[in-house]
Amino acid sequence: MREVEGIDVASPKGAIRSSRETSLLTTAKSTQALVMADDRNLTSRTYDRELALEIYQRLYGHADLMAVWLERISEA
Repeated sequence: MREVEGIDVASPKGAIRSSRETSLLTTAKSTQALVMADDRNLTSRTYDRELALEIYQRLYGHADLMAVWLERISEA
């Protein structure tokens, strides 16, 4: 974000919000990315099997989102 847009962000959620503001992500994709960041935070602090299985079900969607995001960054 700093090199292309001149925006300095200090957190994953800040990067997601900045990506929405600069049109790297749509509003829908940025909402999905915020869920992905929350999922990451939950898995780093929780050892709940049911929660892990719920997040596991979302991993392919998260991977697809990351591919789209990377493509948009590469085009910028």
